[in-house]
Amino acid sequence: MKYKILITAMAVGLAFSAAASGQPVAGSANPYVPRLGDIMGATQLRHIKLWFAGKEKNWALAEYELEQIRYTFQDALTLYPGLPAANMTTMTAPTGEIDAAIKAKDSSKFAKAFGHLTTACNSCHRAQGYGYISITVPGVSPFSDERFSPK
Repeated sequence: MKYKILITAMAVGLAFSAAASGQPVAGSANPYVPRLGDIMGATQLRHIKLWFAGKEKNWALAEYELEQIRYTFQDALTLYPGLPAANMTTMTAPTGEIDAAIKAKDSSKFAKAFGHLTTACNSCHRAQGYGYISITVPGVSPFSDERFSPK
């Protein structure tokens, strides 16, 4: 029962937060458009999951997370056309490297390519004036409820 109350309170809080911030609420005349920071936050979570999937050689999950990261980059460029596309396209080479490493099931190449992706993320942050957002290779998974090793 207390979980239902907590979930309801969170949903109401998010709705009020969205309305107060000028973001349209789902179901309103204007569709909800996530803030760029929310898109990047989701990308960061996928970055973490990609790392642990590759580390555990769960290549199917790694491929899925990489695909989702690519979609978030596309979403960012589509929803925020003022973003310099050149900065987002710096992700093309590192994601291509990761894709090749996943297809080859090569952990060493994956780790190296993941480092390149992380560097590209930080370069983009610095170029946009957000250098204080510094992404690293994850150390400990915050996803204790997900198994990253393949079955």
